[in-house]
Amino acid sequence: MTSLQQVIQRNLNPFDPTTFRPGNFWQENPDIALEVEGIHGPILNAIDQTIQQIAKDHKTRTLLLIGDRGAGKSYLLGRLKRQLNTKAFFAYIGPWPEKEYLWRHTLRNTVDSLIHIPEGHTESQLLLWLKGLPSLHKRSFAKWILGERGRFVQDLQASYPVGIYNGKEFFGVLYDLATNPDLRMLAYSWLKGDNLDQEDLKALRVKQPVDSEDAAQKLLNNFGRIAHSTQPIVLCFDNLDSIPKLANGNLDLQSLFTLNSTIHNEKLRNFLVLISVVTSTWQNNRNDIHPADLDRIGQKLQLKAINLDQAEALWATHMAPLHIQVQPKPKSAIAPLTRDWLEHMFKRKTFPRNALKLGQQLIAHYKQHGQMPAIESSKPIAPPPPPPRPPVVEKSSFQLTWNKEFQAAQKRVTRIGQFTSPELIWRLRQVLEALDVPKVGSHFLRSRTYAPYSLSHQQAAFTGIVWNEDPNMTTFYHVMKACQKMVDGDMCDRLYLIRSSGVGRKQTRGHQIYREVFNGKAPYAHFKPDLLSVQVLETYHQLASAARAGELVVGNQTPHLKDLQTLVRESNLLGDCPILQDLDIVPGGQEPPPPNQAVAEYILNLMATQSFIGLMILIENTQQQFSKLGEREIDQVIQTLCQENRLQVLDPDASRQGQLICYVPQ
Repeated sequence: MTSLQQVIQRNLNPFDPTTFRPGNFWQENPDIALEVEGIHGPILNAIDQTIQQIAKDHKTRTLLLIGDRGAGKSYLLGRLKRQLNTKAFFAYIGPWPEKEYLWRHTLRNTVDSLIHIPEGHTESQLLLWLKGLPSLHKRSFAKWILGERGRFVQDLQASYPVGIYNGKEFFGVLYDLATNPDLRMLAYSWLKGDNLDQEDLKALRVKQPVDSEDAAQKLLNNFGRIAHSTQPIVLCFDNLDSIPKLANGNLDLQSLFTLNSTIHNEKLRNFLVLISVVTSTWQNNRNDIHPADLDRIGQKLQLKAINLDQAEALWATHMAPLHIQVQPKPKSAIAPLTRDWLEHMFKRKTFPRNALKLGQQLIAHYKQHGQMPAIESSKPIAPPPPPPRPPVVEKSSFQLTWNKEFQAAQKRVTRIGQFTSPELIWRLRQVLEALDVPKVGSHFLRSRTYAPYSLSHQQAAFTGIVWNEDPNMTTFYHVMKACQKMVDGDMCDRLYLIRSSGVGRKQTRGHQIYREVFNGKAPYAHFKPDLLSVQVLETYHQLASAARAGELVVGNQTPHLKDLQTLVRESNLLGDCPILQDLDIVPGGQEPPPPNQAVAEYILNLMATQSFIGLMILIENTQQQFSKLGEREIDQVIQTLCQENRLQVLDPDASRQGQLICYVPQ
């Protein structure tokens, strides 16, 4: 016999708010079992029908998906990708750093998405796409792909005699991508628009990189043309609250809608452009969009609130893993939660996030008190009284949220070169703003082309920072030339170059200028970033984007950007970021905490948010965070915390499986 109360106290809160925030549907792995089929069903059906129409007539269409914060827009995009990936290829297009890079950003994100492997498949979307081309109708993929490169290119050029930009090079790169492991990464990099060096271009047998908006548009058109023979491509533009702003402070949605109109006007075929935006964001910014561009929206889809039956079903999916552990099984699928609370709080309808937050509060109360809070019908509707939560709880919740996002960034970001130079400087600028560095400004360099590679600030002295990771040494020369002009014109007190890539051969002019400007002496210095620094910057970037969109949940709160910046400063989570230490943004010499201290901090943060956890559940979750540690090592840290009266074992005579750990507030 195992009671429901025992199971709930032993396990993590099933409505853990760190699971609320969705993101890029190719990078997140949500639990499909937590989905409720009927939620937003009409929207799914409408998009499904549009994809089927495009598959028949190949005409590009645009849909606008709007909904309030917490309505489930990003989750819906993930469901679309999972349920309709057999009918279309899906590309997630997140926010971009500069409008001048929007086409290149769209191409880059599209190719990144095509590299991912859909559920139920062993091959990437791109390889599945290649297998659907007409040339394969006459021969097997294996025979085709093992043939010579020239025959491959000729077959595809014959299949697409018109409408393909730079066809010989494009098809040749596709061949290298599919058949040559030594060139695969280079081929992938060229397709998504990396600014490759001449040696790399020569290896791929192409003349130049995709280094302009026009070239990116035409290459994207190539994918659409060939999709005529395979499946439509869905371009999902999401998280638009983080895109650049206009001079009046509004979001620059016009740039996106200009791109969309160009897709239609230039007859790019076989695309579904799906634009996801928060209702209030749309209402506040739509007047800045030209009416002719608004007319390109084929259909507006509004996410509506869910009814209480759907909210109850959502609760049931989250409680189900706990109910399996209970003997005898609870009579209600949502026990110990009750429908009365939904009716008391929401009357008839609500949004998914509100239902989840209510469930989290109620279970937190139940974990502490062993029973649900009473509903006082005479009082106006208000959230259930949360258990006493000292200030450490919010900090602990945020540190857990940060840890989870950082772990995801570590898995996702494996090379500094995954990001363009404008994307890297954008992430650095966001962190400087979070740390309240004085007068952070963009576009320090005067070069129109390379200004997006730079920023400035006035912490202690007027400082320019340039981040350039482009492998192309011609680009490196021009960036160095722009830096030299700033130094010669005495335009800054300090100038720092961030670059992990090489700086060219000694005889090249770019290298010579580099030596003249960044001679190793203050106040002009070159810092080589490490992967850890980029992972830290990416962690904050993702949290900041979520905060702007109103999708970030920390504890019982939904912090906005200013709140997030405050949490970052107070927690000092950026204090051990190497590149920030190099740039004198945070004090240098800070070492990461010893392994046992880091484990102890994680355990205390987790316990502060949960109050009670079973010993084995606590060890299991800690191992997920620190995969190199064994059970015995983690158990020793827990015992030490108990001796320090930070934790307490409530039933020391019980078996290890039955022991319950309690958090002791300080």
